[in-house]
Parts: sequence; structure tokens; C-alpha cells
Amino acid sequence: MDLRVHLFELTSANAAAHERIAAMSASRRDAFAKEAQREAGNAGLLRGTDPIPLVLSPVALPREEFAALGRASQLVVSALVKVARELIDRRPEKARLLFSHLSPLELEALRLRSHEAEELVLGRVDWFVKADGRPRALEVNATIPAMPVYSDAAARGFLTAVGRGDLFAKVQSNAAWVVESFLAAARGNGRKPPMRVQLLHRAGDPQLPEMKGLAVRFGERGCDARPVTPTEVVLDGEGAIYRHIFARYVEPKSFLAQAFLDPVRYCIWNRVDGWLETKGLLAELSLSAGSSTALTAEEKDAAQSLVPWTRLLDEVTDAELGDGDGVILKRSHDYGGKSVVIGRDAQPDGFRLALRAARGEEPGSWVVQELVDAPAIDRFVAQPQGAVRGPLHLDISTYASLIPGVSHGGSVVRGAAGRVVNIVGGGGVAPLLPDDVLREALDAIR
Repeated sequence: MDLRVHLFELTSANAAAHERIAAMSASRRDAFAKEAQREAGNAGLLRGTDPIPLVLSPVALPREEFAALGRASQLVVSALVKVARELIDRRPEKARLLFSHLSPLELEALRLRSHEAEELVLGRVDWFVKADGRPRALEVNATIPAMPVYSDAAARGFLTAVGRGDLFAKVQSNAAWVVESFLAAARGNGRKPPMRVQLLHRAGDPQLPEMKGLAVRFGERGCDARPVTPTEVVLDGEGAIYRHIFARYVEPKSFLAQAFLDPVRYCIWNRVDGWLETKGLLAELSLSAGSSTALTAEEKDAAQSLVPWTRLLDEVTDAELGDGDGVILKRSHDYGGKSVVIGRDAQPDGFRLALRAARGEEPGSWVVQELVDAPAIDRFVAQPQGAVRGPLHLDISTYASLIPGVSHGGSVVRGAAGRVVNIVGGGGVAPLLPDDVLREALDAIR
């Protein structure tokens, strides 16, 4: 699959928007940055009560590239689910090695409900894009694939600040897509609006603004929706529960845990499926894509062309990794960009130290992956003092659903100063717009 996206080789509208922001006077640009950040925050670009930085320079892609990313993401996720099934059914020892880190509740869900979890309402593929425009799937998120409201808020905030908020109607809403996928799963199980939807999150969850934004979208579809914590959720089997809480945070003996293990009865359509985002599973997909009999020809092509070389650390030698310049180390079951070691940044001595420490842990704990050398690009970012200019590394993430009849998912772009692009680590969210929408908004960027 020869997929390319204009993330670094900018479209003419994208380049023009950045140049027009650069041409603003410093005072005008700072005022614009503060207004755009405020509007994005009003739309939900918040972590708790703190603003998530808005990358002020927008990103624009042709609509056909959005569609291609959506199709590619669905193929990668589908292939990953099938490889997981092969492991669980035919190679239980390898499955135990890869999934031994799971919490007791997740392990029980794996034992009892792994087939149901394959009815995947929501996944997200995180891509890094090479300088030539070719994306590579670094990770797959399947438990709580965040950012649908954040991405909407970034686009809406930018367009509102330039005086063209009306154009958001021409942008695919990721939050609305998530709601559609969830409701499609509900309809497939005999439920449909109007119904109650409880958006379950942990107390003090910094992503509560996302839950509130999704509640609004559910409300627009005729649902009585509200965020709830484990102490507030009503477990009566009526309505539906949108799960936005890691199973590891749930007491295994609790009534809530019992509901997680009986998702059809309690109408939990985004089920416990933590094994699907284990990075060691992506390594297995990278290793076996060409030989797996479970994958379609299209899934094989997507996995072989879009998933970078990834292996369990236990399955490669130090000699094969050399000085680490072309690889990264990742803990197989970590998240949020933590415990990532980029060999090039660590330098040979630092990489060898990290490698020695990783090899000292339990088998199956670490993966090694080809470094996708995405360049940094000059961007403006909204900060409290105004607009700040500098080089940013960008990634792009695309949502996918395996529920029949659901359209391909949209995408979101994050930016950060370092190669590990993550909001928790201080990264921001960029307005991601169809190229035709940004062209229409250009005259308002002054």
C-alpha cells in the first residue's frame, strides 16, 4: 500500500496559512493566538482545567488522503485483531508471554470475553510520517483512544478565531464519528436512541472535558448522556455505558468489574480489550504479516507496507541493534509516551545502558522498533504569552472501527518539540482541516 500524506510537504493552502500567520505583526499574532486558544478551550481543548496547547499553524490534507488514512487504519486494526486471535487460539504460550502484564480483571476478560472484544467500537492508529510523506503505524490504541473532542476543539477554535466558525460544518467531526460507531454497535445489539448513556470515567479524570464533549454529541443523537464515576454509575442493564476507564483501575471483586465481564448484559459496547494495544502484539503483526493465513491480501499488504519493523527485544541480539541509531526501545505495556528510548537521542553509551536494563526485566516486557525519522517543521504554537515559533515534530493519528456499516474514521495531529509526541508530555493539538476548507478560510487569516 503506497500511502502518502502532505504532513511535511505542505499543500499550497497549508503553506499560505502559515505564511500569513508569520506576516502578522507580533501584537496581532499574539492576540490571535490567545483568542484561538480561548475558543479551543471553550470547545473542550483542556486537560482538567489546564489548556492543551493549540498548534496555531494549521495542518491541511486533501480529502482523498483523509479517506486513505481511514481505510489504512481500519486494515491495520483488523489485521492486529486477527493476529491476536491466532495467538490466543493456536499459540497460547506466546499469548501468555505477551499478555502476562495485564491486570487480573483484564486477564479474566481475555479468558472469558476475547471474542466479544473483537467487535471493536473504537481503535486509533498512531502514525509517524517520513520526510517522503509515507506514514508508518507506530502503535495501536484500543482501550481508551482519546482525542476525538480535542481534535474537534482545535479545528473549531482556529476557525472561530479567524471568523469562519461556520466552516467547521464541512470538517469531519471525530467526536460525532465516535458516537456513531458506539450507537451502531448498540443498534446491532437491539438498542437504539432514545436511551440513557453513562460515560464512565475515573474520579478526577483529566480527560473529563472529553467526556463532556461526547455527552453533548450523544445528546444531539437523542440520548440522555452524562459523565459518571464508578461510585455514580447505575448498573441496571438499561441504556448503555461508554467505558472511559482502564480496567486496571477497577477493583476486580466489585460489581463494576462483574459488569465489565458481562458487557452485553450491561450494554458496554467499547469492551475490555487491553491485550490489543500491547506493543508486543504489534511486533507479532510485523513478524507474521506475510505468513499469517488469517489475513486478507489487503490486510497483509497494509501490515507489510505500513507497520515498521518491530520485534520483541527478546527475539533480537545486541549485535543486530548495533549502536541503536536506527531503532527505539519501548516498554510493551506502557502508554503516554513513557519509557520510550530513542537510540539516536540516547547516543551509543546511553542506548547500551537502556538496553542492558531492559534485558534485565521479565521476557516480553520490551519491544524494539525501527526509528521512523520524521522531520521537525517550523510551526507557531499558542502559549500563555502569545504565539511562539519553533520546530515541532508532528504525528497523525487515525480512528478506526470494526463495527459493520461504520464509515472510516477521521484523524488528529499532535505536535511537540521532542520526537516523543504526546499531550501528557507537553505536546499540543493542531487544527487538522480538509485542504478545501482551509483554502476557503485563507482570506480571513490576516
